[in-house]
Amino acid sequence: MGIQHHRLTHPALAFWVNVTVHERDGCYMATADLAEDSRDVGVGDTPQEAVRAALRSLGEPYASELAAGLCDGLGGPTGP
Repeated sequence: MGIQHHRLTHPALAFWVNVTVHERDGCYMATADLAEDSRDVGVGDTPQEAVRAALRSLGEPYASELAAGLCDGLGGPTGP
């Protein structure tokens, strides 16, 4: 996988989130740009876990639903 960049959206949110997922030796780290000067980080055993952790400040169900969108070709609900 290496490094992948995604722009994730949710129909109930008036903004998108730029997410970068890094993979190294089977572990994943995601960074999410949630505000102009804010970057949240999450780690996990799968890309979805890492993204969900990086988006935890959005709360549920948004963090889980946006992370689940990565299953669709790792592009999120509306693509990369």
